Amino acid sequence: MPASPAAARAGADLADTYFGQLGECFERAARAAGGGSLDLEMAGLPLRLRFAGAGLRKELLAPFEHLATPLAAAEPALAISLFDTASSGVEPPAPLWDPIEAPPGTNPVVRLRSERACVLAAAGSRALTAAAPGAGAAVFHLPDATAIPASERAAPIREALQLLMAARGRLMTHAGAIGRGGRGVLLVGRGGSGKSTLALSCALAGLEIVADDYVLLEPDSLTAHAMQSTAKLTEDSAERLGVPAAAIDSAGFEPTLEGPAKALVDLRALAPGALKQQLGLRAIVAPMLSLRQPAHIAGGRRLDDVAPPLIRRISAAEGLRAVAPSTIVQSGFGGAESLTALAGLVRRVPSYALDLSPDPAANAAAVDRLVAGLG
Repeated sequence: MPASPAAARAGADLADTYFGQLGECFERAARAAGGGSLDLEMAGLPLRLRFAGAGLRKELLAPFEHLATPLAAAEPALAISLFDTASSGVEPPAPLWDPIEAPPGTNPVVRLRSERACVLAAAGSRALTAAAPGAGAAVFHLPDATAIPASERAAPIREALQLLMAARGRLMTHAGAIGRGGRGVLLVGRGGSGKSTLALSCALAGLEIVADDYVLLEPDSLTAHAMQSTAKLTEDSAERLGVPAAAIDSAGFEPTLEGPAKALVDLRALAPGALKQQLGLRAIVAPMLSLRQPAHIAGGRRLDDVAPPLIRRISAAEGLRAVAPSTIVQSGFGGAESLTALAGLVRRVPSYALDLSPDPAANAAAVDRLVAGLG
């Protein structure tokens, strides 16, 4: 993205400059609206979420509370500072880049990167993320905490977490993770492939769940770590799973960039005790909507009249194709590192395709049997 002429003449490090400016704005916001913090342990690392005003704590940070823990260090290795203009009265710095337009239903992102810092500016949601990954610090801003887009509430501060964690060997991966007894499988596939519905089916059937859509992958130890406690479901999936109204976010089903309207689901309310902080990975599973039968059962057909779910072994290359593209597209600046890590993963654990049945319980039972057989 082209720099402003003055900054270009000065040879300025735009990303590092903006990171410093946004950090100064957070400090002013914390003084104006009152500050607070939430200490977490995420993927084995101490993380402090600092916020200005109660609005962001209420609207954005609840999905992290299952990771809350008192931190031994006064200054943890990682820190993310969050503020909004509506509650603090503090505007973010003027952009050091040429703004772009966001057509309706889109959220294009301006990306700046230097040796020390990264900046991501979303044109649709107007979310700003500035990070110094090496220093373990990031700042996040929204115009109004009470008008947070569904995409942000589904995966809060995702870009900031991704940048800081990647610098420490934890790669954000577009996948779910479920299992039993501390061992599990990575559920992979593009949006709409059935990951969330399958993950929640498994949680409702008594399996352990780390996430339905995003995990922090630690490649060396083959571990999937939890980020947030929320999941997203379409209205059809929520109905088929029998999700109680109490587990669905009060905002209801809202349009998404992927297409169909989805609602946020609180995993802690949906399946008490199922949410875990990590699972050791034994396999990759790619759910697929089966062509053997319609996705919806019509004409009075019973569930036992349709083909059961089918698990079949696939090649490492097929497993990589199922997990890598969507992860790399959403990886911001770390596409090459993500591809290398995922290629290593599919070489170390087997990959399977799961042709889904319309019966969520049958799909969960199939995954449960697979996990049990993997040892």
